[in-house]
Amino acid sequence: MSSSPRLSRRGFIGSLLGAAAISSCSRLIDELAHEGLPDSLSPPGGDTRHPIAHLLNRATYGPRPGQIEEVERMGRDRWLEEQLDFRSIDDTRCDWRLRRYDTLKMRPADVMSFDRNRSYVAYELARATLVRAVFSRRELFEVMVGFWSDHFSIYQYKGQVAFLKTIDDREVIRRHAMGKFRDLLSASAHSPAMLHYLDNTVNEKSHPNENYAREIMELHTLGVDGGYTEHDIQEVARCFTGWTMTNSGEFQFREDWHDDGKKMVLGHEIPAGGGKRDGEQVIDILAQHPSTPTFVCTKLVRRFIADDPPPEYVDACVQTWQDTNGDIRLILRTLFNHPEFDNAPPKYKRPFTLLTSILRATNAQYTGDEELINRLDVMGHRPFFWQTPDGYPDTADIWANSRFQYWKLEIAAVHDRLPGVDIDLWAIADHVDVDRDAGKMLRFFGRLLLKRDLSSEEISVLETFAQGEEKRTLDPVSYTH
Repeated sequence: MSSSPRLSRRGFIGSLLGAAAISSCSRLIDELAHEGLPDSLSPPGGDTRHPIAHLLNRATYGPRPGQIEEVERMGRDRWLEEQLDFRSIDDTRCDWRLRRYDTLKMRPADVMSFDRNRSYVAYELARATLVRAVFSRRELFEVMVGFWSDHFSIYQYKGQVAFLKTIDDREVIRRHAMGKFRDLLSASAHSPAMLHYLDNTVNEKSHPNENYAREIMELHTLGVDGGYTEHDIQEVARCFTGWTMTNSGEFQFREDWHDDGKKMVLGHEIPAGGGKRDGEQVIDILAQHPSTPTFVCTKLVRRFIADDPPPEYVDACVQTWQDTNGDIRLILRTLFNHPEFDNAPPKYKRPFTLLTSILRATNAQYTGDEELINRLDVMGHRPFFWQTPDGYPDTADIWANSRFQYWKLEIAAVHDRLPGVDIDLWAIADHVDVDRDAGKMLRFFGRLLLKRDLSSEEISVLETFAQGEEKRTLDPVSYTH
């Protein structure tokens, strides 16, 4: 007979009631945190892209109802400065929603105590990431968190990374997403999640492991054509010997594992006897190398401007990097204030961006259901689930083949069949008094979702489809922004 204590009937009922109370509390928090529709809702029309809509599609995960009008009233420059100064933005409503995720603020040892349920920790971080992207008022900050999560990409399901990525997200990416690049690079180099993912936790002098050394140069700083050699990789690996972690998930430098001999990295001599300082010097060398701002700024321009980054954007961002010692916030200001920003070509939305933009545009309610994360998994864009360290691709040629999955997502959204999501399009129609006129309703939702007027051909096709007549192919929602 098992010796484990039995739960009494009273205790069992009490546990059920407690769980029900927690569930009810979560629903109440969602209701309190939910922002209603603005009194006036007049999305922009016209047959060309609205400049504020364009800004919000790039600097956020998509405009919310009434946000374009709000930014027009306050002024583009003021809104951008407010987003760059993200800590000044009250994000209490989003914080309420995050209270249900108990692992987000835990210490490494406490998160790692979920040893037999790593999926629970991984799902909590993925769900919280989606909640923040949809509901946070620190919108540009959240977009940058996504950018750096790809740049310093870590696959969440490699061993203990399932627990450690939660700490990396909080202490590395979120803490430094809008700071100095050198600080972000250093924090990543000290991150147990990164060190474990790229095998530096087993990098010791008798058996050097070059995996992290290669990726910190190829993917994090210089780029594959940044001027390093195989010898540089070997020397950097020697510099990072002994950079490992404790059993409780904290960074640890093991002196007895460290190769303390002289090294030569990218033409810089690192004297013998430096200990942990060897790795710190590598971080300084890489952060200050001229290839680093070009490589990173090219990726920023690719994310925010075009798949094929225009050189004039890259040059402007590199110049700001050099003038400010890699101040991410000021580099972003340069990028968004570039004279040609409004003329940037369309960017294909990746699945995560498509989903969040739909939820934001429809003022949807999301309860944090993990099935929606599984939906992103099917579409190939679940947070922290890209297995190789190069991060999720950011060009249309990779994602265009997912169009069938995009259609399925959009159709499910329109019919309010996304798990854990409440989309009430009729409530929006009633709010703007178009619910009794099919033509007005069609034109209003065209403006709300596409930020422009529907063409006469689009209206004709949609009316034909709605009347159940001849079926014709039409993308339900634009995939570009």
